[in-house]
Amino acid sequence: MPTSPTFRRARPEEARALTELALRAKRHWGYSDEFIETMTPVMTLTSADLIRPADHVEVCQADGRPVGFFRLRRRTELAWLEDLWIDPPAMGQGYGRRAFERAADVARGWGKGVMEWESDPFAEPFYLHLGGTREGMSPSQSLPGRSIPLMRFALWAEPR
Repeated sequence: MPTSPTFRRARPEEARALTELALRAKRHWGYSDEFIETMTPVMTLTSADLIRPADHVEVCQADGRPVGFFRLRRRTELAWLEDLWIDPPAMGQGYGRRAFERAADVARGWGKGVMEWESDPFAEPFYLHLGGTREGMSPSQSLPGRSIPLMRFALWAEPR
């Protein structure tokens, strides 16, 4: 990893820049423009999303610039990893692993034993490598008939 990342809370004025980062990351997997257009409303962050009490959003920075972010939601029974995105030029450098580990640490701090999320199919191998397991398939929020992996991570286990 070229630079050890730092993490900080996201600021409301960063909503647009973080949305654009997430969309670049989604495009990285070769999805069509039509697919990205369909996904944009679901992936768009607002300033309210970044300050909502039940959400915890942190930006992953390297050399003082954002290279990714995660959004964690506090649920009664578990922590829900709503987003974890790494900018394509920063992919493969360990930032995704560090962001995942940081999200798991936050969830542990909440006293949760499990973190769950819906994974893009292309990201599933990454999560499996970190110790996540596929619990099943979940219907897509954006495209009827499409299902995506539902993932789970036991927070008392350390990522591999």
